[in-house]
Amino acid sequence: MVRVMLVNPQQGSRGWGSGRDPLDLDDLLPHHGLAHLAAVLKQQGHEVSLLDLRLMSGWEQARDEMEQAAPQVVGVTARTQDAGRAARCLAMASKTAPGALRLAGGIHYTMFPREALDAGAHKVLRGEGEVSLPAIIANPDLFNDITWGEPPELDALPFALRELLPDYRRRLLYPVWSLRPPIVDMLTGRGCPWGCRFCCGPGEKALYTRPSPRDPGKRIPYLRRRSVEHVMLELAELWQRYRFRSIIFHDDQFLIEPEWASRFCRAMHQAGYSRRGVSWWAACRADMICRHPGVIAEMRDAGLKVISIGFESFSDELLGWLGKGTTSAINRRAAAICQDLGLEVFANLILGIPREDGTWHREDDQISLQAIKEMAPNYFSHSFLSPIPGSWLYNWALEKELMLHQEHAQTGSRRPGRVLLRGVDYDELERMLAPVISRYQKFWRPRLEHYTYRLRSWRLARAERNLP
Repeated sequence: MVRVMLVNPQQGSRGWGSGRDPLDLDDLLPHHGLAHLAAVLKQQGHEVSLLDLRLMSGWEQARDEMEQAAPQVVGVTARTQDAGRAARCLAMASKTAPGALRLAGGIHYTMFPREALDAGAHKVLRGEGEVSLPAIIANPDLFNDITWGEPPELDALPFALRELLPDYRRRLLYPVWSLRPPIVDMLTGRGCPWGCRFCCGPGEKALYTRPSPRDPGKRIPYLRRRSVEHVMLELAELWQRYRFRSIIFHDDQFLIEPEWASRFCRAMHQAGYSRRGVSWWAACRADMICRHPGVIAEMRDAGLKVISIGFESFSDELLGWLGKGTTSAINRRAAAICQDLGLEVFANLILGIPREDGTWHREDDQISLQAIKEMAPNYFSHSFLSPIPGSWLYNWALEKELMLHQEHAQTGSRRPGRVLLRGVDYDELERMLAPVISRYQKFWRPRLEHYTYRLRSWRLARAERNLP
């Protein structure tokens, strides 16, 4: 048994301390990658702690927490937007816990492993870690400095250790959209079979891989799904613990295999969740909705309430250029199918996309915003195109000399309000967005949700104090 500290370098919506007083999902939810690793390590008898920068007041507290934990192993994960802080965490570990084995992983270090070694990591684990991380901890000398993790059999893994994140039970009480708390969140699979050019990998194909049977030196995408039975076992455990009323499924795309989705819906009915009124959120592609409207109806009957659709654009030229595999007509038809079924539509757009020649055309985004006005989805989320390292569009933007900066904190994030690409008039984009955003982003709503959460948390704390 060794003491392992897992480090989450993300900081949420407002920087230091945002996780202690959450205002959105970035502040609120556990890091599922670390939660799965923690479950495996705990199953093997290791002592696991979490250093989550969202819960820290600053670097001084982070150092104190690490020093007090006295870890023998420090594992740091990184998304691209968190890479700078992740590197600092590795450097901090080299001083605060100098005798500890320093390991690095996550999507960013999978793509750029040398960065982790330069920051002070002893070993970099690319890809998935549930199988290989315990083996490295047991005997690090058997592994190269940069190693691909062995992909696990998903049904063989223990369920995510959600309560690695302090106060997890209270976090379930946070109101999200129209879903009723307590709200649990989970993953049913890994990877995405589509090839959108703006996506990293794309579809995380850089993260979820295995050796090619024909060429062991080559990595190929490894898409897989947990069995319906395994998902239902986890839901049963979560129900016993938390009596949830809603579920958020974080899969890139929930409707990949229609037969799997139908079996899942039947299982939800058989387990009684539909009868109890449990509702859920999931993401689906517009073309899959149009191809399988009957499955979407089954999902609705099994509790699907909010469906997130990545429309990205309503310009056919841009959709083709992005490799999205859809059209404006498909997008509109998908929205109509969902609205006719009574589902709440969460519409996603990417704005500020240059065409193939590298020029941005105002009318492309006007078309998209007009479509949003006409379809009137229940929720609207927009981002400005951020060519993410690992994506096809990132290399293209570099070749076209469109990138105004290449800092990881900027290129890895899709939050609006940043100037990213040469030739895009972001001031004009903001003006175009204003009348649409005003319909959806009510200034009082986040605060109302926040204070509702705080009241529920207070009531839960009081109830827990009164328990015998």
